[in-house]
Amino acid sequence: MKILREFERVFETHNIPYRLEQKEEHHYLYRTDEEMRDAGMTPDNVMLDLFFDHKNEAMFLGMIRVPHKLRGKNIGADIVTIMKEFAKEHHWVIILESAPENILFWQKMHFSSFMYESYGFWMMGYGAKSKLIFKVKWTQMKKNLYAEAL
Repeated sequence: MKILREFERVFETHNIPYRLEQKEEHHYLYRTDEEMRDAGMTPDNVMLDLFFDHKNEAMFLGMIRVPHKLRGKNIGADIVTIMKEFAKEHHWVIILESAPENILFWQKMHFSSFMYESYGFWMMGYGAKSKLIFKVKWTQMKKNLYAEAL
């Protein structure tokens, strides 16, 4: 997939070691060598967690995280820009769960909140003219994303 090669180009440009894992048919994880510890999260080395839902024409961003020593260099913004370009080109939407402390970053990246989940995260989306579209797509996607947890 072209978008995956573009993510890899960003990692390579910034000398971030990575490996790509395909968890399921349309679910991809990028890992690095560094274990990252962030508030409220289990320490691990996942940098990027993406799910492509072709049926609903939507991408779900499960996580984006940059190794600590490289934060503040617009690497996350570069990755989000690649996702947004993909969404525009394919007429898809991007949906993600945002912790309250990350809302400003996502708003700066032109995402809008459309729903608050009871587990403490804001649902945010990019690429639709109506928040209702995000809600409908999220309702459909959620069934596949969390099927194992149900």
